[in-house]
Amino acid sequence: MYKKIIAVLAVSLVMGEAHAQSSVTLSGIIDGGLSFTNGVGANDKNQWAYGQANLVVSRFIFSGVEDLGGGMAALFKLESGFLSGTGKSTNSGEPTSAGSFLFDRGAWVGLRKDDLGTISFGRHYTPFVEVLYRTDASGFEDFGSVANTIFQTRTGFNGFQYTWANNSVKYQTPTIYGLSASVLNSFGGTAGDFQNQREVSAALYYTLGPVSASAGYISGNDPTGVTDKTVARAYTVFLAYTGSMFKASLNLENFRDPATGSNQYYYSVGGRYAITPAFSLVSDYTYLSDRGNSERNGDFFKLGVHYLLSKSTDLYTEAGLSRNNALSTLGVSSTSPASPGINQRSVVAGMVHYF
Repeated sequence: MYKKIIAVLAVSLVMGEAHAQSSVTLSGIIDGGLSFTNGVGANDKNQWAYGQANLVVSRFIFSGVEDLGGGMAALFKLESGFLSGTGKSTNSGEPTSAGSFLFDRGAWVGLRKDDLGTISFGRHYTPFVEVLYRTDASGFEDFGSVANTIFQTRTGFNGFQYTWANNSVKYQTPTIYGLSASVLNSFGGTAGDFQNQREVSAALYYTLGPVSASAGYISGNDPTGVTDKTVARAYTVFLAYTGSMFKASLNLENFRDPATGSNQYYYSVGGRYAITPAFSLVSDYTYLSDRGNSERNGDFFKLGVHYLLSKSTDLYTEAGLSRNNALSTLGVSSTSPASPGINQRSVVAGMVHYF
């Protein structure tokens, strides 16, 4: 049952490998619930709140496939995030003063040839973040998973910039004997300066029976365009085992900012166990080692319970804890870091519906 839910969610990241058909599909996700967090702000306050995106950001997705014959198809995807509590757009994490971003979670068009792969043009998920999403056994949730890491680094990129690349060209190979790869280049577009705001990313996947291995890389120059300096460079390596009732994963990530010398390693282990087809447990433990200053070290842990009312409706409750050294700011929620040295305890409960 969990595999079927993940298959629905995967539409938001990549077009499937199914036989091409001439069709346009509207799909999406809605997540809503409640949250309680202890350790909010420098004053270590308690917070009760509506859960705008406890586990996953709500979104609607338009995707299409046109069969061109001869094993070739034209593809497109438009994806827009919104907050279920207010209906407002997530706007790529930017204030409205920075502009309006309708399809902030992706907008691309491309061609696929069965034996040659897929090439596409537009705003893409980076191959780096796709490795995290596709391999994390705890579901790449916004609560206590490796999704936290990209939003809680000390580099010149924020989590949104690690996740999406504007003005980019992306190529995805077909899968051959369990091996596939993808590569992306994002063009800054500055005349006479190819390096300005440039971003590159790549991923490699290999599957052999229940065992899979993957690796991802990303490098990005100053997103403000003021300089051509590389301000974000990261790689990840994943190992995963998928059984009939459980999935487990091990992950290593490294984030660096060559412009400042920051260097952080994240070590994660995640798991999901299906007690019954409808009832499952999910857990994650992640440790942060900051090679520049051990006072920035920290870790977080989470344990969750999920119950599927149907293939499309998931009721959940999850609890998490983050522990921080004096200068560490790890938070349980991916987009809500803690204040330096403050530990967090959080519980979320709600419902996710996939349509």
